[in-house]
Amino acid sequence: MTLESELLGTHPFLTVAVAGDRAPEWPAAGRKDVRTLTLDMSHKHHRGFWAMQLDEAARLAGEPHVVVARGLACLAVVRWAQLSPKSYLGNIAGACLFSPLSFTPAQAPLAQALQPSPTLPLPFRSLVVEHRTAPLVGHLLTLVDSWGSRFVDIEDFAVPEIATLIGAESRAPANTLWR
Repeated sequence: MTLESELLGTHPFLTVAVAGDRAPEWPAAGRKDVRTLTLDMSHKHHRGFWAMQLDEAARLAGEPHVVVARGLACLAVVRWAQLSPKSYLGNIAGACLFSPLSFTPAQAPLAQALQPSPTLPLPFRSLVVEHRTAPLVGHLLTLVDSWGSRFVDIEDFAVPEIATLIGAESRAPANTLWR
């Protein structure tokens, strides 16, 4: 049994997206045990409002969930997990983070606000899924190490049809913020 199948196959999902992005459709497609959280990171709220949204979603989960996020939502989940009290994370079984360094130019200020996150391991198992040839993969691998995550190339991901779906996602050009 692979970590991917162990992590993704047994727990309900909590998909996390940033307002304006669509929620990750994979690996949640066809599953009935999926909850979706859209983080409001707009300036109209206190800058920690999105973290309170994650706190509440984790509290309401009622049982361990796998967090599935893409792009900027990954950075928010990581920062939240590293800074939250352990009691807030009891309903998080793990995380599957797709393309954490992909975001739109309009999201660059939010990405900058989320970095640098603490260099602490995540308090749960996690996978970071990205193309090994993606822009900034060197920086991503440094983050993966600091998070205590496992890097998985999308081509090697456990479910081949997911690789096809993610490969079809539009990708933002590399941003100089991460260099």
